[in-house]
Amino acid sequence: MMIHFGRGFMMRRLRSPVYLISLFVLTLNACGPSAVTSSAIPPSPTVESLPVTPVESAFASGNPTAAPLDEIIEAHTITFETPDGATITGELYGSGTTAVVFSVMGNCRPGWRELAQQTAAQGLMALTYTWRDCGPGGPVNERDLIKNFVNDARGAIDFVRQLGAEKIILAGASLGGLASAKLAIESNASGLIIFASPVEIARWDFKIEAEDLHTDIPKLFLTAESDSVVPLASSQALYDLAAEPKEWQTYPGTAHGTDLFNEDHGEEAARRILEFILSANANS
Repeated sequence: MMIHFGRGFMMRRLRSPVYLISLFVLTLNACGPSAVTSSAIPPSPTVESLPVTPVESAFASGNPTAAPLDEIIEAHTITFETPDGATITGELYGSGTTAVVFSVMGNCRPGWRELAQQTAAQGLMALTYTWRDCGPGGPVNERDLIKNFVNDARGAIDFVRQLGAEKIILAGASLGGLASAKLAIESNASGLIIFASPVEIARWDFKIEAEDLHTDIPKLFLTAESDSVVPLASSQALYDLAAEPKEWQTYPGTAHGTDLFNEDHGEEAARRILEFILSANANS
């Protein structure tokens, strides 16, 4: 099966207003040599047998002049309520009985949008959203920040279930990863992706415990080797805390979380996450 990536992952630094379909097609299992490092954990099961969606088939030729992906997978602006009464704004892509909830970082950057589109192009529902405490310059309420993060993620999960999602895959970066980890068991998630998240934040008295990750769902942990915000050792400690099955992936550079999508290895990271999502959906 072919996975197509838009130029947003290869050429985002050019800041083109329209993200076109990639000039070439990447296969799931034909990655050439790279600087990417990985643990000795066995790779995810192949997803070659998964059906190709009509949207993907439309671009099977890899035609660089094809219509922009964002004209095919339309973003629907939605709002939902959290359990504690906050109203959250988000973007919903696609539909289906499997939903991937993408939780953003504490800096409020919308780093998951292109990957949410690619997820929807595979026939899944994808939701990404903005934290309640996000202001023009970033988070505006530190005192209750982590509690609000968790409640906002909880509201997002409830929302996609109301839309008919029977399987939930949680993906979060930095603080979004912590919220996802806290809710993995509570939400009965089918898969968990944590991108550059620490095991704890001492100043907020917040820590992920072993029981939070004591689940047999597949888990993927990723980070940059020299992450400028969350040290590699802290991300590794969170990975070490988790029960099997789990996978660990690092990339060169200093970019934090979804900021890595802007860097040289951004396309590799995006492809790795999408492979994991499809595998978790097929095997849950």
